[in-house]
Amino acid sequence: MKFIDITSIGRENLKFIDITYKGIREILRDRRSFVFLLGLPVLLIVLFAFAFGSGTFLSGGTLPHEVVVINNDAGVSVAVNNTTQYVNYGSNFAGVLENATAENSTTHLFHLNNASQGEAEDLLHSRDIDALIIIPQNFSSAFATMVNNTTRTAITSSVGQQSIANAANGSTTFNPAATIPGASVTLPEAGNATSTLFIEGDMSYVNFATAQALITGIFDQYKNGVEANATALAGPGAGNSLLTDYVPVETLAIAGTQSFTLFDYMVPGLIVFALLLQVSIIASSLARDSETGLLDRLKLSKMRAFDLLFGTFLTWSLITVGQIILLIGIAIAFGWHHQGDVSSLGLAVVIGVIAGMASISLALLIASFTTNERQAVSLSAMLSVPLGFMAGAFFPLPRQVLGEFGGRTYVLYDVLPWTHAVSALRSVLTYGTGLSGDVIFQTAWLIFLTAILFIAGVLTYASVRLKAEK
Repeated sequence: MKFIDITSIGRENLKFIDITYKGIREILRDRRSFVFLLGLPVLLIVLFAFAFGSGTFLSGGTLPHEVVVINNDAGVSVAVNNTTQYVNYGSNFAGVLENATAENSTTHLFHLNNASQGEAEDLLHSRDIDALIIIPQNFSSAFATMVNNTTRTAITSSVGQQSIANAANGSTTFNPAATIPGASVTLPEAGNATSTLFIEGDMSYVNFATAQALITGIFDQYKNGVEANATALAGPGAGNSLLTDYVPVETLAIAGTQSFTLFDYMVPGLIVFALLLQVSIIASSLARDSETGLLDRLKLSKMRAFDLLFGTFLTWSLITVGQIILLIGIAIAFGWHHQGDVSSLGLAVVIGVIAGMASISLALLIASFTTNERQAVSLSAMLSVPLGFMAGAFFPLPRQVLGEFGGRTYVLYDVLPWTHAVSALRSVLTYGTGLSGDVIFQTAWLIFLTAILFIAGVLTYASVRLKAEK
């Protein structure tokens, strides 16, 4: 146990003010640790402002939302001013979405991507899009029914049901255009066709929640506009009194996740975040060996740099395996639901071990530039916690698109190996894709970026800490 030498203060009877002065002086003496201590909360404030602020300084928010619209609408022929016209309400609504802008702004709310439904499902898994909108085949038929019934409601409310019934029995001549001032339509036939607008997405994804709310709101406005137009033609001033929703909105979860809780969605991110927290333990252990002189004694022995580095990686890789198995076991014990069988859990362990090697490499870099254990712990926390958020372990940050290549969009956070680890684990454990093309793609990037970080960490630590003493 270490005891602090307080005799240098120079007073026989120490008071609280002396202890306070001593503590402040010791903290300020290690300026690097003090900067690291202040840096973590500052970075967290910046990250949360960047993710949830009303005016983020890099991207202006998360707009536009990336969506895919699958329009299966067959369209319908309707009578307008005594002429028959073909109308596709699905295409019209897609155009409304494409042109929708934020309030008092020219920023578009949505960017419509071209993709098949199968491709869109994959894009949902990788979170390259926020939502998939499916317009069914009978969409326009339901809108036509809504327009017809709206027209009938407007006419009957203005003229009276009895007048229409008398006209039908031949006792009177019924002409809406003559009876209702300004009316320019005849009484259409009633219908009962209905349809549903489907919005599919990841229920745990905040971007989906936001996009789904915007799409629903815009769709309600679009329906109200269509109804209001029909009412205005049928009977100006009659108002809209339709009670039936002929085209409701239904929100769909990604297949297999309908009964998932927020905890079920969060487990893959929590696993990666736990691996990032290892950075602090590994870096502090390496810094302690250097601070206590153990590393110097090892260098005086016959130990090679390879022995130390390989032994370090092997040790912590084995610990990583145990940690991942423990985390999965505890999650299952507390009711965690996942897709896939035992092989999927094994694949998740492999992905986690690679991500753990990236954390070990980062710890080597930190240990290379810190002079004591306290500095290593502070710098590790300052880096690993924000990296967990940037990797998407908890919530997505606004997109910072770097470019597109091979049909994929790359964002700033894709330069982090842990980003790909989160995506791969989410695909395997949450969406149950197994060793799919997307998982192979994400794992390949994870291996490549981990290799770069591994080389940087090994070379830096070897040149700074393991070079021979002169």
